Amino acid sequence: MIRLETNDIVSIAKKQIASIFKMEPLELRFVNDFQGEKNLLVDDKLHLTNRHYWAKVMDCVFENQVRPVLMCEVLYFLRNEYLESEIDLKFSFDFSSSDHVEAAAVAEVNFNDQTELGPNEIAELIDFALALQDKQWFEELTKKYKELTA
Repeated sequence: MIRLETNDIVSIAKKQIASIFKMEPLELRFVNDFQGEKNLLVDDKLHLTNRHYWAKVMDCVFENQVRPVLMCEVLYFLRNEYLESEIDLKFSFDFSSSDHVEAAAVAEVNFNDQTELGPNEIAELIDFALALQDKQWFEELTKKYKELTA
């Protein structure tokens, strides 16, 4: 698992936006105008997760225009960066300060890198473990073989 913090997520988003739109963003700034999400406010804090894919979370500032960035786009950018991964993205906005909104983002990137071996492949590995005289590995493989063939 890889854990990405706010700066990492913003850097990846900038990189992906530049690649997709063929324009370098000047700035990515967090938004504080949550019209449709006001019902999600709890104690002056707003927490958005993957299921809030429709929420506008940032503004992308180009030289002559400003474009909204939605939660689903940030997920898309991260998935482009970390292919074949599952991403749990969270944005938090703290409205308790009257001066400005504090925003933070966190993403947990998980890879499904578990290989599924069949009984034949495990039997070959058992032979290899015997040749190496690796008792612990032999026992682990034997247990897995018995689970698959039972």
